[in-house]
Amino acid sequence: MEAVERFVDFYKKLDTQSLKELADLYSEDIVFVDPVKEHRGLVNVRHYFAQLLENVSECSFDIQQVDEFDSRAVITWVMHFRHPKLKAGKNISVQGISQLEMTANKISYQRDYYDLGSMCYEHIPVLGSVIRYLKGRLAS
Repeated sequence: MEAVERFVDFYKKLDTQSLKELADLYSEDIVFVDPVKEHRGLVNVRHYFAQLLENVSECSFDIQQVDEFDSRAVITWVMHFRHPKLKAGKNISVQGISQLEMTANKISYQRDYYDLGSMCYEHIPVLGSVIRYLKGRLAS
């Protein structure tokens, strides 16, 4: 599927410059869902990406596996990023998975699954200690 190839290429080089390619990747009526929020429409998705990338000093994706079937795909990945306010600006890696549906060779639905705690909350002073403590207690 051509849309899946574009998805992989887009996320491998994700930065503010690549946002101009969103219209080639996503349909105008895209539904984009992640652990943070649901976004409807290409304009809203573009705005969301711009906000996310605004303060990130680095962001890249390692695509682990791509499974395609009919007009759907499931892609596993690891996102690596640096944010000056998280983990003292050091690299953070988060595993995730994207569920895609395509219409007319563009992505019309994307749902991302990842651990928001390991992406964000665990790297905030004080709050991170509490979350790591709770995770440890749940695992014992």
